[in-house]
Amino acid sequence: MSTLYSILLVLHVITAILMIWPFYALMAVNQRARLGPPLGDRVDTYVENLVRNRELPCFVFQATAFVTGVGLVLVGGASLGALLSNPILAVKILLLALIGVLLAYAHHGLQPRIDALFEQAAQSGPGEVAGQIVALRLRRKRMASVCMVVVLVESMLGVQVWASFPVWLTALLVVALALFTWRAYSSVTPFGWV
Repeated sequence: MSTLYSILLVLHVITAILMIWPFYALMAVNQRARLGPPLGDRVDTYVENLVRNRELPCFVFQATAFVTGVGLVLVGGASLGALLSNPILAVKILLLALIGVLLAYAHHGLQPRIDALFEQAAQSGPGEVAGQIVALRLRRKRMASVCMVVVLVESMLGVQVWASFPVWLTALLVVALALFTWRAYSSVTPFGWV
């Protein structure tokens, strides 16, 4: 294995680990929900700043995953055509694009609307806009869950790029990852996997 390939592989794996941010975002918003009202308090400010300030780094991680992934293919001796001819690589690229689209929507669509509603709530009280904030936050939470399961599936597929699992095992693992994501979506996962 060449030095360049080793460096790209380490960067790619570390990037995949860092892309699991949606899991931690779900934990933060689930903990916030357990606190209940009042809407717009310091905890809300903290959670919104936490979520908002992770969007741009997520774009950087996605770009890094793409560049290092393409680099691994090229340095590994395959052509760019392998990105489409290898079904696992093609699915990984599509899934990465899906995450990019969802993140772009959250960054340019949802978060500015949530921020504007919090501004409005700060001026006139949360009563009028509380329902809208809750609905947008729920949409953002659902999108984070989709991103989380996609990142987990991409990581699992990354193991299979050059040596794929049987279809039944891949399907079973996708179901297990989806179930874990549902658990993270609906609870604070106090015991990790269990």
